[in-house]
Amino acid sequence: MPYLLTKTWTTDAFYRETVEKVRLRKEEGCKAVEMETASFLAVARFRNVTFGQLLYGGDDVGSDVWSDREWRKHAIRERLFWLAAETCLALDAPNRC
Repeated sequence: MPYLLTKTWTTDAFYRETVEKVRLRKEEGCKAVEMETASFLAVARFRNVTFGQLLYGGDDVGSDVWSDREWRKHAIRERLFWLAAETCLALDAPNRC
């Protein structure tokens, strides 16, 4: 299953990806921004539970133009669901990838 291992950054508010912040984060090696992982990770650490996050890249800072990647289409969402399910099963396997 092809994947990209990269850095992301977390923000707590919509539309805070200013040109300067994007430039800075790209210099740090980030390719995506998201709004959930940091809070989930903080709760998991506090509760001492295992946590994993599958991220679908909705905001790509690797380009100057935003792309919706057609994620609203049913077929795309179904494919994403099955990819996530397959990934979870692979991670739960005795000989993890």
